[in-house]
Parts: sequence; C-alpha cells; structure tokens
Amino acid sequence: SRNTASGEDSSVTGGYENEASGQTSSVSGGSKNTAQGERSAVSGGSQNTAYKFGSAVSGGNLNWAVAEHSSVTAGQRNQAKGEFSSVSGGWANQATHARSSVSGGARNMAQNVDASVSGGFLNKAVGRYCSVSGGKSNFANGETSTISGGIGNKAENKF
Repeated sequence: SRNTASGEDSSVTGGYENEASGQTSSVSGGSKNTAQGERSAVSGGSQNTAYKFGSAVSGGNLNWAVAEHSSVTAGQRNQAKGEFSSVSGGWANQATHARSSVSGGARNMAQNVDASVSGGFLNKAVGRYCSVSGGKSNFANGETSTISGGIGNKAENKF
C-alpha cells in the first residue's frame, strides 16, 4: 500500500501511496492523496491535496484545498485558494478569495471576497459580494452585482 502517516497523531486508513503529514491529519483512501495541513483531511479520490489547517478534499482527481478551512468536494482540477472558500465540483474551477465559492460547472472563477459562481462555463465573479448563477462567459465585476445567466453578460459598477 505504501501509505505514510508521518504527522503527529495522523492516520491513513486505506488506499495506495497516500500521505498524512500534517498533525492530526488523515487520508481515508484513494491513491496518491496528501493531507499536509494540520487537521486537514482527504477522504478519497486520486492526487488530491489538503494543504492548510482545517482544509479538506472529499474526492475527485487533482483537487487542491490550499487555504485554511478551504474545501473541495469533488470533480477534477478544482482549487479552493481563499480562507473558508469552497468548490463543490466540476472541472478546473477556482475560488480564490476568502469565503468565495464555485458550486460546479467548468472553468469558473470566484475571484473576490464573498464572490460566488453557481455553475456554467467560463463565468467570472470578480467584484466583492457579486454572483453569477450560470450561463457562459459572464463577467460580474461590480461590487454586489449579479448575473442570473445567459451568454457574455457583464455587470460592472462604472459611475
């Protein structure tokens, strides 16, 4: 199995080539997963990494929970980079700032504090507290702006 539990009070309960290096971190299964942060966890999947304190990856492939208390639930190539940020699933989604979130879809980005993208493709929520519900290639840049869906819409606060 070649699993390693090198962190103090850490555990690896199954799978192959998994590593729990953070203090009280755990990897439940899968392959080539790493729980690096203190109190971090990876439940399964492959090549997933929980880097910081309290971060978690539930499954999927090549997902990264990079910041403290960040999480990725599933999918592939997703990244939760802000504190308390989350990516629920999909492909190549990023939640980059504190409390930002992407629920699913592909290549969506929540790039500011409390920004969110619910789904769709190539959507960006760039302004603080803004949201994009879905659609394709939508861009919410103004603070508190919202785009419900559609294609190629922009919501910007320019006065």
